[in-house]
Amino acid sequence: MSNRTQKKIGAVEKEAPRSEVSLYAPIKDFLEGMGFEVKAEVSGADVVAVRGEALLVVELKTRFSLTLLQQGVERQKLTDVVYVAVPLPSGRAAGKAFRENVGLCRRLGLGVLSVSARDQVVVEADPGPYQPRPQPKRRDAMLKEFQRRRGDPNTGGTRGKI
Repeated sequence: MSNRTQKKIGAVEKEAPRSEVSLYAPIKDFLEGMGFEVKAEVSGADVVAVRGEALLVVELKTRFSLTLLQQGVERQKLTDVVYVAVPLPSGRAAGKAFRENVGLCRRLGLGVLSVSARDQVVVEADPGPYQPRPQPKRRDAMLKEFQRRRGDPNTGGTRGKI
């Protein structure tokens, strides 16, 4: 799917579609443009697309939520190609949370589609197995701090260093 990914160019989007229903048409058009036959609300899935033997499922929501992730993971029982689709957020804080949620979806093996206020669909992540990148420097720093401490002076859940 990435070979047809549309790039974000120009000004930051100001508004996002407000309902799941408003996400359906741009997602359908996008998938049909890739040669899929697309239908809505098939066996409880928001969007189901078929091309040959390939089955693709998309769950639509107005924002990231635990429910959306649970639905996506549930759909993985049917196919490995599962996307979640949400409106493209605006603002710095929303953008940061959005990127973190895309990372979480990657860990879960879910793809992510965003829909702009202008109905542009962007593939933020394709579904697939998560392959973490080891961070040896951070690991070593954690072990060094652990070994440096005497006793257990902090209470779990508090912030800051001793």
